[in-house]
Amino acid sequence: MIKIIFSYVFKRARGIFPLAFLFSGLVMGQEFQSLKVLNSPYDEKQPVLAPDGTLYFSVGFHPENVGGFKDYGDIWMSSPAANGEWSSPVRVHDLSTEGNDVIIGFPDILTVFVYHSEGTYGRGIHQYTKFGSSWNYLRRLSIENFKPEGSYFSGRLDATNTLMLLSFQQQGGYGNEDLYIIRQIREGVWSNPQNLGEEINSFAQEQGPYLSDNQEYMFFSSNKSGNGRGKDIYVTQRLDSTWSEWATPKPLKLASTQGSDLYYLPLQLEEKKAIFSTTQNSEGFGDFVLVTLEMEDEIFAENMGRIKNTSNSNVAVAIDVSEKDSVSNRVVQEEGADLPKTDDFNEKSTGKFIQVLDLNELTPLTYQLTLIGKRGEKVTLAKVSEIDSMLSNSVWESILIQSASYIPKEVAAESWNELDDYTFYLSKAAPGNSLVLNNIQFNVGTADFADSRSIQVLDNLLEFLNENPTIKIRFEGHTDNYGDPMLNKELSLKRASKIRAYLTLHGVEFERVRISGWGGTRPRADNSTEEGRQLNRRVEMLIEK
Repeated sequence: MIKIIFSYVFKRARGIFPLAFLFSGLVMGQEFQSLKVLNSPYDEKQPVLAPDGTLYFSVGFHPENVGGFKDYGDIWMSSPAANGEWSSPVRVHDLSTEGNDVIIGFPDILTVFVYHSEGTYGRGIHQYTKFGSSWNYLRRLSIENFKPEGSYFSGRLDATNTLMLLSFQQQGGYGNEDLYIIRQIREGVWSNPQNLGEEINSFAQEQGPYLSDNQEYMFFSSNKSGNGRGKDIYVTQRLDSTWSEWATPKPLKLASTQGSDLYYLPLQLEEKKAIFSTTQNSEGFGDFVLVTLEMEDEIFAENMGRIKNTSNSNVAVAIDVSEKDSVSNRVVQEEGADLPKTDDFNEKSTGKFIQVLDLNELTPLTYQLTLIGKRGEKVTLAKVSEIDSMLSNSVWESILIQSASYIPKEVAAESWNELDDYTFYLSKAAPGNSLVLNNIQFNVGTADFADSRSIQVLDNLLEFLNENPTIKIRFEGHTDNYGDPMLNKELSLKRASKIRAYLTLHGVEFERVRISGWGGTRPRADNSTEEGRQLNRRVEMLIEK
């Protein structure tokens, strides 16, 4: 049976594991669990999970808000505790203003997008960067013809960090709040809001959108039914690439309460739980509840369509690391098992021979090959024949080559079959050896990570440092020689600092990570060509004494 995955990634100090939940039907359990520790007598709304698992949300009309009991919403947060509970919420002063404040999403763990209805920075969506434990204002995102009216606003950044689904009222809509999509054009610049069309929007209010990781399914709330209860949660499927053709939305009937239900958010895979806000126990104010889903082996109703699985679709794949996959015949290696030897891994019938050698001594090493997915999935391979069959699925992004006490190497999945020689050389994790972090990309002229792939590389480094706890490293930032030399040096240092901040935030001791910024003073190639300048724009990791 086909199953649909809606996933978030919960990152802990030693790596990544999915905090997703599996949903393959329209039936949900009616047992609601009140999240008392998160709820107050005030209005809880718009929950968003940060990459580290912290829950951010808005609380309206709370007396501790910047604007007091008249304040439509400040940002609050709660961290997951070891016992599975949540900590008591605290207000995030750095992200709150006297108007309505709404968390949209986290492009990475050190960056957040927040909507402000008013205040010092003006109405719009704003970008903040984290330094230490504080959020620092960076800029307002440029969104042409973005003119929200009224006090209500909701929306979320999608899993690719390139789309936002937003709910607001604006001239030319179908009624009150409508759902819109905006797309990232380049760093800090987003497209005009595109109305999602009459199949989604109505004369009533459409609010609280959530888009699945594969960009195919959307959940939202609406009061268009006129049932007198308020808003219900609906699900629909996108039918084409224009974002204007949608299947008829279907209500999640057993997820409905007698109040208004909003801000649906998948939360936990293992326990099949989701969170949303409902007004059933209050007079117009929302409280968060947790719902346990009932599993079915049926796909959505017939008019919901079928999952598209083409090379261009970004379909999330479920990976069960405890079982053998009958399709690819892959075996997932148990943690702590011995690394496979070259003769054990290779199979003569494939015609492909992989070996991993010490860079200096050219001696063969025991090694491990791990497939890295676009959502942080990891599968350790046991046989060479598994590589080609696994890479036929576009979900895989790179192959990680590891050996104990050596600096790991990554090879892009798209270039694997173009290699003429499958011999790889690893440097021992010894003082003086270094690695160019080619897969960590920054947006032009900034210290902002350009994509989720960069975060995955950092998580691989985090795993390497945790497995080698005595190693100290230095990140050296470099640029090309174009522009002001002092600004280049400052930028290179900021990029190295951004990497250190990510690692220390995930538990690496600050004293183990040093940084330097050299600007364009240490080129590796000729700056007169674009190819050379690209090689010179880099961050290197050096093993320290």
